[in-house]
Amino acid sequence: MAIRVGIPRCLLFYQYGAIWEKFLRELGAQVIISGDTTRKTMDAGSELDEVCLPVKVAFGHVQELAEKVDYLFVPRMISVARGQYTCPKIIGMPDLLRMNMAGLPPIIDVNIDLRQRKRNLYKAINDIGILFGKGPLVSFYAWHKAKQLHRKELAAENGQKKVALIGHPYIIHDRQLSMDVINRLHKLQFNVVTPEMVDSQKADQAAKVLGKKLFWSYSHHMAGAALAYMQPDNKVDGIIFLTSFSCGPDALTAELVGQHAHSRGIPYMLLTVDEHTAEAGFITRLEAFTDMLRRRWALC
Repeated sequence: MAIRVGIPRCLLFYQYGAIWEKFLRELGAQVIISGDTTRKTMDAGSELDEVCLPVKVAFGHVQELAEKVDYLFVPRMISVARGQYTCPKIIGMPDLLRMNMAGLPPIIDVNIDLRQRKRNLYKAINDIGILFGKGPLVSFYAWHKAKQLHRKELAAENGQKKVALIGHPYIIHDRQLSMDVINRLHKLQFNVVTPEMVDSQKADQAAKVLGKKLFWSYSHHMAGAALAYMQPDNKVDGIIFLTSFSCGPDALTAELVGQHAHSRGIPYMLLTVDEHTAEAGFITRLEAFTDMLRRRWALC
């Protein structure tokens, strides 16, 4: 019988989930992914203090999987780029789960640390393969096949105007957390572009106007992508920065993006969500912003 491995549909799942799922299946695991975020999922972690909403939601997804699987797959993502780190709460996620939830199955929490050497990733791949009784060649081949299946999502071209939606993938692609903002913008006849549609090299190049790299790799990419969308050859008609309450790195990143948008005359709006956000108020702000964009175009 295959080993059942659960992957919570939260946090970095929206960036790496497709690769993780395929990789584990290639190693012979039965992969179970938690469902879409619901109000119940959000409430599951609501008793936790001093963590952001996406982390609270992660607890709900883990709770859904806990009794269905033999292992939970929550790798410790320390760094994905040279000289940079991920968010501290993402780094400590396996420990947060163990300390706050009883009766969990064993957690596969291999370290992913590319601060100094990219080859550290291969050690993590090999360590995971060993758990499934596989040798290095089989594990590396499984990883290679998984990467081949990974494709970037493309924006749906259902309108003439373009809005950049800047935020962490685990917020903007989670329909519950984001209030389904992407589909709402599509219904308002706007194209939506997101940070993961900008490759790392282009984001790095655009981010040079900041003077130095941001300490957190995902924040650095988000800022670079937003700046890439402000350049003349790729300029968007407006920028929406979507964040969750109490995210420290986003507080800095959103301010930087906002300052550069204002200096270039690009409309900018910051939206912050938490578990108490009212849908009606969220929609009103979204509609007001898009109405303002239409009035600008009418005057041009």
